[in-house]
Amino acid sequence: MAVLPEVGTTVLTKLKVLVEQRPIIGARPAVHFSHFGDRVSLIGRALASNRFVLGVVLLLAVVVPEAVHMLRAESPYWTGLIAGDIEPTVVASTLAIAIAHLSNRRIAVMPLVIARSLIVPTFLASFGAGLFLLYISGLPIARLHYAVSFLVAIGWYFTIATLRGRHLRPVIGMIGVSREFAADLPDRVTWLLLNEPWLDQGVSAVVVDPHAELSPEWSQFITQLVLKGIPVYHRAHIEEGLTGRVRFSHHAENDFGALLPSFLYLRVKRAFDLLGVFIALPFVLPILTLTALAIRIESPGKAIFKQTRMGHRGQTFTCYKLRTMRSDVDGPDFTVDADPRITPLGKYLRKWRIDELPQIFNVLRGEMSWIGPRPESLTLARKYARHVPFYDYRHAVRPGITGWAAVHQGNVAEVEAAQEKLEYDFYYIRYFSIWLDLLILIRTMRTVWSGFGSK
Repeated sequence: MAVLPEVGTTVLTKLKVLVEQRPIIGARPAVHFSHFGDRVSLIGRALASNRFVLGVVLLLAVVVPEAVHMLRAESPYWTGLIAGDIEPTVVASTLAIAIAHLSNRRIAVMPLVIARSLIVPTFLASFGAGLFLLYISGLPIARLHYAVSFLVAIGWYFTIATLRGRHLRPVIGMIGVSREFAADLPDRVTWLLLNEPWLDQGVSAVVVDPHAELSPEWSQFITQLVLKGIPVYHRAHIEEGLTGRVRFSHHAENDFGALLPSFLYLRVKRAFDLLGVFIALPFVLPILTLTALAIRIESPGKAIFKQTRMGHRGQTFTCYKLRTMRSDVDGPDFTVDADPRITPLGKYLRKWRIDELPQIFNVLRGEMSWIGPRPESLTLARKYARHVPFYDYRHAVRPGITGWAAVHQGNVAEVEAAQEKLEYDFYYIRYFSIWLDLLILIRTMRTVWSGFGSK
């Protein structure tokens, strides 16, 4: 669980906010440090300790139900709800809790994330996967034990999230940062503007604007902060963590060197893509068949729409979609608001993203991934490349059926919106990881349910 549940930023996860509790006190221009001593309560330490959180939930959700099972196993009422051999269920519930705990820790510190919103999806996924593995392996399942573990774990993490939001409020100092910038920051953190190289209260980290004019005293002060173990971060990194976007300019060569995606995860991700295809294909094929039949009945034309798009490393490929527009009406290469070409059925297919399902075959062929920057048509891709600096860099990873920009911005066509979209894509490439993909998957479910961004 994240200590900063409402801030959610990859950079801020490194702040170790209130975990190690190493506050520093006022430093005069001579940069002399002395320590407050620990003012943090025992409750605060417990709430900030992930070991405490995990240990208690395993006690409440695994050990206690197991003890009840041992005491009541002979009762006729319990016979149909529990299994004689409970060890596989105990192992499955323990692993499910540990995986959900780790997932919450890693995902909740990402941008634009509210930690509470992750609890149910992550525990549903981990416990669901455990139940599936128990079922296909033929192992006995103690249904009551598993259900109680699931419900107790969710209740515990909601309690922790609530208490952390009330009692753990980190303080982050800011050097060379304008008041206008500070005014737009989330209020779940105390942002402390430092006007002189002196601290009269403890801080969890410090943010520095390197473009500000700082005196030698400030430079010495920042150096001493680092030597004392206080994390010091570039203002741009904090902005990325808070907005989920990586801004760029015509002179950002050094930044782009850091944007190279992990080649190891590129290979691992391909294996996950194939696994997802083989799991989803039996469910997707019947939906595609019935929907294609409905499209043919509603309007003349082929049920599958094909379009050449720009893909991984600038290579073109044929992208498949269910047809949602009339085939006998001309129009631009992109969808406009209230586009008259969209059929009545197509409106719902686009809202719930069902029209994207044929791209599962693009994933199978290695042209796309489940998650990545959305591929554009050649016309739009070439237009954006002419007007948006570094646009082609988004092709460093495979395009996806859903993506970081898609769940935050939706479909866009204007150059200005494309530049913002590219900033989301750059964030995805810079922080390319399984945890970010899991967050996008969770956000995609919400997007499909709400119809956000569809045209």
